[in-house]
Amino acid sequence: MAEKAPSSSSSSTTTSLASSAVGQQINVIGIFREAIKTPARNGKLMLQIMLLVVSPCTLLVLLHHLFVAPLMEKVEDNYKSIHWEDLRALLGIEAPLLVGFWAVSMFGITITIYAAAMTYARRSVSLKDLLSCIQWKKPIITSLYVSFIPVVYAILVIGLIKSINLVTREDAGQAWRGATAVVAALLYIYLTSVSTLGLVVSVMDDECYGAKALEKAVKLSRGRKLQGFFLMLILELLSIPIYILFYVASTDDDDEVGAVTLFSFGFIATVLFCLVNMLSYVVFAVFYSECKKNSGEGIEMGIGPGYSLVPTKLQEKAEA
Repeated sequence: MAEKAPSSSSSSTTTSLASSAVGQQINVIGIFREAIKTPARNGKLMLQIMLLVVSPCTLLVLLHHLFVAPLMEKVEDNYKSIHWEDLRALLGIEAPLLVGFWAVSMFGITITIYAAAMTYARRSVSLKDLLSCIQWKKPIITSLYVSFIPVVYAILVIGLIKSINLVTREDAGQAWRGATAVVAALLYIYLTSVSTLGLVVSVMDDECYGAKALEKAVKLSRGRKLQGFFLMLILELLSIPIYILFYVASTDDDDEVGAVTLFSFGFIATVLFCLVNMLSYVVFAVFYSECKKNSGEGIEMGIGPGYSLVPTKLQEKAEA
C-alpha cells in the first residue's frame, strides 16, 4: 500500500512528479533524455553499481581466455576427429562460467532497475540500502519465463518458413520468406520490449513476477506499445555491434596479438557491454515509471502528495 510522507521536501518532490504525470506524455526522445540524466543525479551510486558489475564480468572474461579458449582452439583444430574428453572438459568449464555470468547479469539488472527507479523519483538511497532490499526470487523467475520466449518464437518462425517452402514455388517462396523474416524480426522487437518491461515490473512491483509480471507489462504499455517498440528498436541497434564486439573479445584466441592486447580488448568490450545493458534497463525503468503515471496507479508513481516510486519494503528502508 502507498504510505504518506509528511515531510515538506517529499511533498514538493512528489508534487512535481504529479504535475508531470497529468501533463503531456514523454515521447521516445524524452525517455532517452531522462534515462541519460537519471544516472547523473546519483553518480556515486551508479558508479558503484558499474564497478560491482564490471569487475566480476572482467574476471569471468579473463577466466574464459585462460581456461576455455585453449580448449576451444584444440577442439576446432581437431574437429574432424573430436576427442570426447576435450569436449567434456570444455563443457565442464564453460557451463560454470555461463552460470556465473548469468548470475552477475541478474544482479546488475535488478540493482540497476531499483537504482534507476529510485533516482528518477528523486529519492536518495545508498548502495547498502539497495542491496539489503533486493528480492532475487521475482526477477529470477521472470527471467526464466522471458528466456523461453525467443526459443518458442524461433521454433514457430522456422516452422512457418518451412511451411511456406512446402506450399509455394521457388521464386514466390523466396519473396514470402523474406517478408516473413522482416515481420518476424519486427514482432520479436515488440516481444522483447514487453519482456524487458515485464522484468522491470517483477523487480518493482510487490508479489508480481513470472507470467503475472508479463501480463502486467502488457497492461501497463496499453496505448504506448509503439513507444515501447521504438525504444527497444533503438536499443537493439545500439547493442548489437557491442554484443558482437563482446562475443569476439571473449572468444578470440589469436596468439599473434599478445595476451596484454587481448585482455585490454576484452576489458574495453566488457565495459561497453555492461554500459549498454545498464542503459537498456535505465531506459525501461523510466518507461515503466511513465506507464505507471499514465495508468493512474499511485503507489509507485507519486500521483498524490506524499507517495513515492518505491516498493513498500524499500520505501521503509529509505525513510528509516
